[in-house]
Amino acid sequence: MDVECLDTVSWGLFLARFHKGSRFVLEQTRVNDEVWLPRQLAVKVDVRLALLKDFNVDIEQTFRDYKKFRSSSKIVSVGEVQEPK
Repeated sequence: MDVECLDTVSWGLFLARFHKGSRFVLEQTRVNDEVWLPRQLAVKVDVRLALLKDFNVDIEQTFRDYKKFRSSSKIVSVGEVQEPK
C-alpha cells in the first residue's frame, strides 16, 4: 500500500493539516503460506496539529524473523474456578 498526499489535506476542520508530499508505505509478505504480515513500513509526514504544533516525521521500520508459536486455552464455567487457599 502506498499513500501520498498530492495536495494539502485538512482533517477535522482545524484538527490536523497534512502537507503535500506526506507519504505512508506498507509492504507485506506471506509467512508460512498462512498469513500476510508487515515486512516494511515507511512514513514521511509533515503535519500541523490544531494550528499550534508542526511535526515533520520520517520513520522507516523493517519486520523480520517471524516465529510461529502454539498456545492452548480452555473456557471454564464459574463453578470450575477455584479460589486460592
